[in-house]
Parts: sequence; C-alpha cells; structure tokens
Amino acid sequence: MVPTLDEWTAVSVDEVDKLLGSALCKTCQLDPAPTWLVKELRTLLSPFLTPLFNKSLASGIFPSEFKKAVVRPLLKKNGLDASQKQNACVEPVSFFYKLLERIVQRRLQTFLDGNGLMPWTQSAYRQFHSTETAIMKAYNDLLLAADEGQVSALCLLDLTAAFDSVDRDLLLLRLERQFGLRGSVLQWFCSYLSDRSFQVVTVVYCGSTSSTVFIVCSVPQESAFIHTLHSGPC
Repeated sequence: MVPTLDEWTAVSVDEVDKLLGSALCKTCQLDPAPTWLVKELRTLLSPFLTPLFNKSLASGIFPSEFKKAVVRPLLKKNGLDASQKQNACVEPVSFFYKLLERIVQRRLQTFLDGNGLMPWTQSAYRQFHSTETAIMKAYNDLLLAADEGQVSALCLLDLTAAFDSVDRDLLLLRLERQFGLRGSVLQWFCSYLSDRSFQVVTVVYCGSTSSTVFIVCSVPQESAFIHTLHSGPC
C-alpha cells in the first residue's frame, strides 16, 4: 500500500530565516523589493512571511500573484541574428515564489525519501545524482551484458521542450496514485499548476509588453521537483 501525505507540516520562523539567508541574491521585476534588501532584513521579515507561507500550505492554495510570469527572449549566443529560433525564453520568478517552492520541495523530498518512493534509477534533480551517475549505470549494464556474451542496443529518447509536454491532469493523477498525495497537499499542487499566465517583454522594441497569455498545459521549468515526479517510471 502506498503511504499517503495529506497535509503539510507548518514552517517555522527559524526555517524561513535560514532560507532567506541561504537564497541566491537574484531579483526580477516581479519582486516588490530588491532581494539583497530582503536578505538583509530577514530577521524582521521572517515573522511576517511565516504565517503567509503557512496559510498557503494549510489552505492548499498557491498565491495567484505568483502565477504571473514575465518572459524575456534573449539571444542564445552573441553574434547571432535576432530571429525567433535564436532566442532562449528566460522566465524569472519572484523571490518569495522561490521561497515557498523551496519549502514545499523540502517537505515533499523528505516524504518521498522516507518512504522509498523515488525510483532508484532516477538521476535528474536529485542530490548526489547527475548525468554522470546515469551514464555510469548505462555503461555498467553494457559491460555486464558483454561479459555474458549478450548483444546490447541503446535507445535514447530526446524530448523537445520536455516541460511543455507535461500533461497536468496525468501529473496530478500520478501524484495521487503513485506517490500518495492527498487532501490539502494534492490541492496545493492542483492550485500551483492551474491558472498560470505570462507576458513577453521585448528589449528590441523599447521594452514593450505583450498581452497576457494564459497557459493551458505544461509545468514551470524552474520546478524541478515537479518534473522529477512526472519523469519517473509508471
């Protein structure tokens, strides 16, 4: 029987203070204040941020303001022509968005590791795992097969825009059935994935902003822990 997780543990003021202190000093235009200033005043701000984060965890609602993104097309390499194919879409998120996501990631990872729910062959987005460990596993399997006189064939699948190909309904179904997420925890992820939108800001045309586009599929690229759950075996 799959273990279940139906509610998040509350975050403490001390945990928020440590997260603020260890966070990278990056700021995007969605932030209400520069990140360096928030980090410098973290002792004063932590008691106010903690109940806000706990409200999101307890209610299963991801703040709607965090679902709005600003996309900036940037050239992949200097010297290329400014065509659409040469642009990489950079989508920075707000500092408090990343803090809340980090809080959830810690709790989810503890639950998955504690109950042995992460596939042991999963290398992406895991501590002490990387492309190197994945290659070593495949190489070792090939050597073992060769020692036994077997013929091996390696099939590689490269998904273009993998994050954009994730089916949200299927992902939520897997979170519930395969990983045992229930109650306000599953509701939080449902809220996290739904009602997202973005606007494109161009540098070429004097920083003009496009109309709002609502996203009906895919998952945020910065949400590595979400993509990890979807990429595991059925």
